[in-house]
Amino acid sequence: MKVSVWMSAYNHGKYISRCLDSVLMQKTDFDFEIVIGEDCSADDTREIVKDYADRFPDKVKPFFPEKNIGMMQMDVATFSRCRGEYLALLNGDDEWTDENKLQIQADLLDSESDASMCYHRSFVIDEMSGQEWETEFTGIGNELPVEKLFHGFNPIMTASVMCRNPGKLPDWYEDVPYGDMPLYLMLSEKGKIRYIDRTMCLYRIHASGNWQGDTLKSNLIKDLKYYKLIDEKFDHRYSGFIKKILALRYLSLTILSIRNDEYDEADNYYNELLKSDTGFLEKRNKEINTLRKILDDNSLKNNYSELISEDPGWKII
Repeated sequence: MKVSVWMSAYNHGKYISRCLDSVLMQKTDFDFEIVIGEDCSADDTREIVKDYADRFPDKVKPFFPEKNIGMMQMDVATFSRCRGEYLALLNGDDEWTDENKLQIQADLLDSESDASMCYHRSFVIDEMSGQEWETEFTGIGNELPVEKLFHGFNPIMTASVMCRNPGKLPDWYEDVPYGDMPLYLMLSEKGKIRYIDRTMCLYRIHASGNWQGDTLKSNLIKDLKYYKLIDEKFDHRYSGFIKKILALRYLSLTILSIRNDEYDEADNYYNELLKSDTGFLEKRNKEINTLRKILDDNSLKNNYSELISEDPGWKII
């Protein structure tokens, strides 16, 4: 099997038919399979996936757990069922927009033995704001250096990725809060990440998404967990980058906690912030000193409403 489309779906009834149709429309000179895990959705996602599996048994290989097992456990369970030399990543709420996507990416991996994965430009629709845009490439030439994975945001849309099958996932993979970024990092240590300057997928942002459907605080805490675990599992090779990201997350959590009058939590996050990257602390010294004043005297909060209401952002510049 040349390519396994590695998929998961949960409460994607609104999108899953378009998603699967976009895979089935692919024109290739090789065989591919669709390995899709459906995680006991509350809507009609499972019924739709069953229908596709019945109609396209040679292509659609479903995995139906009897109870909800969660995103990361689903990733591990479906990964073990993928037989392909290459994996094409896709979630049930996204879709491919180019019928030649699989062929183009497989051809690149066939011809460039030093590449461990490739990805392409994506069209993004934010259903909450109504905004639409295309992603921008942040690398050099047609290569994304590993340090670009440590700027505090994900530069690669999942639906744009094809990679060499790594054979197995590390034991700690289920412990991370999301699976795409650690996969990219693992692959970057096996070869180069190549970019294709062509829009071939649609990526959706919507209120029920795993990230967008959660609170700001929860997502910041997920990031703390992710970067701390990655720092440990990759033997601190990327600590210089990670310390800056953790500093920004602790700053954000301090501000958010003060905004919500959770001063004990704010004080804890602030103390963690002070242990973080020295360069970051020097750069944001004025803000950090102001936060200390507010923590020492909560009545000063209203005097610094602009600082407390601002979003410090996710990106490390």
